[in-house]
Amino acid sequence: MVKHQTLSPGLWGLTALLVAALVMSLSACDFIDPAEESAADVELHPVLIDGFWGFISSQGRIMITPNFETVGDFSDGMAAVQFGAEWGYVDAEGEVVIQPKYQFAGNFVEGLAPVRGSGFNDKYGFIDQSGATVIEAQYDLAQVFSEGLAAVRLNGQWGYVNRKGEMVIASQFSDARLFSEGNAAVEGPDGWLYVDKSGEPALTPAFSLEAAGSFSEGLASFSTSEGWGYLDREGRPVISPQFDEAGPFSQGLAVVKEGHIYVYIDEQGNRAFPSEFEAALPFSEGLAPVRVQRHWVFMNRATGEQAFAREFDRAEPYADGIARVYLGRGENPRIGYVDRQGDYVWFPTH
Repeated sequence: MVKHQTLSPGLWGLTALLVAALVMSLSACDFIDPAEESAADVELHPVLIDGFWGFISSQGRIMITPNFETVGDFSDGMAAVQFGAEWGYVDAEGEVVIQPKYQFAGNFVEGLAPVRGSGFNDKYGFIDQSGATVIEAQYDLAQVFSEGLAAVRLNGQWGYVNRKGEMVIASQFSDARLFSEGNAAVEGPDGWLYVDKSGEPALTPAFSLEAAGSFSEGLASFSTSEGWGYLDREGRPVISPQFDEAGPFSQGLAVVKEGHIYVYIDEQGNRAFPSEFEAALPFSEGLAPVRVQRHWVFMNRATGEQAFAREFDRAEPYADGIARVYLGRGENPRIGYVDRQGDYVWFPTH
């Protein structure tokens, strides 16, 4: 979740008016005419103005006036927002549809969200988009749903529940990841393995796994004493363990670490580009953020070269045609968005 400093609830109304006046003066963005574009039809992205969070469209137009202390990203048409010490949810029109009463409010995925009540001893459960409790609060921890199942921790062990709250895979693992491409990586007494949706072992590699990642584009990262490599869906090591770190495949490439550098490899384990980076993130929409000489830039998947000249102090992958970028390395950086050409659709603010 995107977080920032807390301001007095009594100042929200006055601040909202000041924020509106400030935003109207910014040449890089404008308020949306409701007749021109509906919030329900666009992707929304969080922005920070004068200490308050709101949301813009991918064209840089204010869709939800900045009025929140902390927000999460939109998912399934809703976003978690913070009021004082508690969290609730807003819809794409900015209406508070689930009142703030949680100390934890996760993303809605497949129509359900993991939440934890505001009490010290409260457990995790799941609510639907009306705020109704669908799965009673009873878990020590809970992840979002993925492929119809959610990992939950009960009495110190992880298992999986379905959307009815039925424990379809018993609590028996010391760690568990989301289901992806029909399998989930879990840590059992003898190390990591992959299970199917019935809880049965899905892969039988001929060696033990010290760690395992989720499947993406048919491959999953795994670790042995020799380093990180990649398995296919048959459990075969198609890229032998040799890396210090290994990320998920995205658009046919994965980020791996070799010593002190990061590079991109293809599905055969070959370097996709000669370039080496101080840090790198997955490709999305043909572009990826990479760090070179302490500055973040974007790399073009098709050319293997820097996509545009603009540099940032931090950057995130593209979503719906724009990427979130940061200027400033302290605790209070300015946050903005650039399009695929590197032009600002929202000039960095804070």
